[in-house]
Amino acid sequence: MSSKRQMLGMLFFAAAFVAVLLLVKPGEASAAVYYVNNQSGSGCNNAGAGTSTAAPWCDFTPVNAKTFSAGDQVLLKSGAAWTGQTLNLQGEGTASQPILLSSYSTGNKPIIAPGTIDSIAILLNGKGGWKIANLELSNAWEGIRLQYDHVYNKDYIWIENLTIRNMTSAYNSAPTSYNHTSAGISVKTMADAVSPPYSDKVNAPGRLTALTNLTIKNVNFYNCDTATWFGAPVTGFNPSEHLWVKKVIMQDLTIDGGGMWGFNALFVDGGVFTNLVAKNIGGVSNPFGSAGFVIAYSKNVEVIGGEIVNVSRHPDQNYDGVGFDFEGVGKNISLRNMNIRNTAGAGIFHYNNSGLPDIDTVIDNNIVSHYGNNPGNSSEGIYFAGGSGIVTNNVFNNSFARSTYGGSYGEFVFAKNTANTVSPSFVPVPPSVIGAPAGTGLVTSQVPGTLRNDSNGEVGFKFTTGATEITLQGLGRKAVAGNYKTHTLKLRKDSDKSLVGACSVSTSTAVPDSQGYQYCKLAANVSLQPATSYLLTSTEDYGGDYWHSDDTTIALGTGTVNGSIYNNGGGWSSGIAGNRAYGPVTLLYTLTNIARSGTAAASGTDTANGYAASKVNDGIASTDFNGWASASPAMPQWIEIDFGSNKTFGRVELYTTSGYELRGYQIQVWNGSSWVNAFPAVTGNSSAHRTHTFAAVTGSKIRVYSTQGDAASSYARVNELEVYSY
Repeated sequence: MSSKRQMLGMLFFAAAFVAVLLLVKPGEASAAVYYVNNQSGSGCNNAGAGTSTAAPWCDFTPVNAKTFSAGDQVLLKSGAAWTGQTLNLQGEGTASQPILLSSYSTGNKPIIAPGTIDSIAILLNGKGGWKIANLELSNAWEGIRLQYDHVYNKDYIWIENLTIRNMTSAYNSAPTSYNHTSAGISVKTMADAVSPPYSDKVNAPGRLTALTNLTIKNVNFYNCDTATWFGAPVTGFNPSEHLWVKKVIMQDLTIDGGGMWGFNALFVDGGVFTNLVAKNIGGVSNPFGSAGFVIAYSKNVEVIGGEIVNVSRHPDQNYDGVGFDFEGVGKNISLRNMNIRNTAGAGIFHYNNSGLPDIDTVIDNNIVSHYGNNPGNSSEGIYFAGGSGIVTNNVFNNSFARSTYGGSYGEFVFAKNTANTVSPSFVPVPPSVIGAPAGTGLVTSQVPGTLRNDSNGEVGFKFTTGATEITLQGLGRKAVAGNYKTHTLKLRKDSDKSLVGACSVSTSTAVPDSQGYQYCKLAANVSLQPATSYLLTSTEDYGGDYWHSDDTTIALGTGTVNGSIYNNGGGWSSGIAGNRAYGPVTLLYTLTNIARSGTAAASGTDTANGYAASKVNDGIASTDFNGWASASPAMPQWIEIDFGSNKTFGRVELYTTSGYELRGYQIQVWNGSSWVNAFPAVTGNSSAHRTHTFAAVTGSKIRVYSTQGDAASSYARVNELEVYSY
């Protein structure tokens, strides 16, 4: 019995040991924490293991010699500082188990301040899988350099809660060389030059990827020649030698004192930059021209919110000094909700670097103030050097008698922009965020087809509207798991391919509806005429986000699908006829209130108290004291709307006044020779808002014929009359 008990005990122990092993995730067993502390009394020893706070490493010599593994941590003592050294990190983690470089204990952030010419505070050369947080970097050529020299497809760098100071020409042997700019955070890439060079420089379909998933959050930069410098070359500058950086997120970053630029981003494919603030930019000589934000050779990027203020140009340069610089060679780049003010040159600069201005640009809901205070080559609210896109909902506050727009902008569409004349002391309020669009989705059902991402250009479908006018409020694109880029959605009239409406949707931030569509709001509602054909498309990117091919079938809530269509740069082509679509894409619409375009008249009006017949179709659907009231309590009284031509409709929304409800009335239609009732008369009404649906009728006028006024005063009151096709 004793030996059996021993055997059972051994088996139980073995099973328990195996169970513990199964609970350990790959890589966790080797994860370790290393400490660095050079403060007096720390007991530091570079020859030791460095794995306890009682015996930490002293400086970066053992750190640089160590190859770290996924899940490891390298922690610097809060309050400590290191000079004369670069932290050259080795090893790679993963997105789920990054290697962490951060701080430990309480106190000020640990400081890395190399303090020598061409020094770098932290270098990650060809690495992915790192998280860097809670440090202060100062006095160097570059604060953090991410370098990918013939290194490809690395994943995950996260940088958060840093302070970066004094990355300037004082620590730079060649500050005017383009590839040698002093920067808080730089991303430098290099590949073998493509031969021949890319013929499609914007899409660059052969360009490889250096890094995917770069996140930078909550970083404050002070006195740096630029906060960020993405796409800086390792040597020289040849666009065919560069690599993409994909899925870039920058959030809550501030630079105060950007000598050359505030932020600079090149060769980014897919990014969302939120709440970036650039202040006091352009104080040093810059042969490339100063700007609060420069973006070039990039695509599918959204810049949302934030502020650019006080951008000057150095006396050595008679150009630029602009707020936001779309430098060129890009597409699908959006600038939204930005407050730009006090710029030497243009508030927004849409340039044509390499002769290629950006296409499908979105400039929406920005406030641009005090532009052109020391102009060189630009002074406008927006200066254009070609390109295409939409400019909507922007406010331009002009205090130096400058033009709102300048240059060449023939392929841009403008809507709901406002220009004001203000004093130089005027302080603009940041723009409010535009709300989401409302309405009913045009596509009511779909069977998605094959996923693909092998085309540059526009894909979608052609449709013909039904017998009734509809009002367009927004456009939508079907969400696909893993998508992260921005897409410009467009609606064109088929007959002449003219642009009816456009907006840009972010697949990484927009919330899908119940059918999986992500929407963007148009600057202004657009009416789509009955029995008219339109093209509805999304711009797509070769090798980018996935979309569904035209083996997709769709059904519409109104109108008819005519088939899939596409344009990959060679003109418009039809795909499969019938209920087929690429994407799929959709739109949000409401039925047009026919009454809004009509002319109102009445039997008599109480004008002394502010009532007017014209108020019954002014779009204010209120049940307060508003609208029309009869001049007399004697019945009958009437209020009519003349459409100007025959309209077919089957629903009315009648608003009267709360407490003064219209008790008895008829809804009547003018059939060309007489008034006829649309439905039986209403008696004993006590509701301030009534919806009436009925068999469709056709007429050129509609009227409310009152037979019994309100209970309080006996007057007839109608606040608003809305008329819909159904």
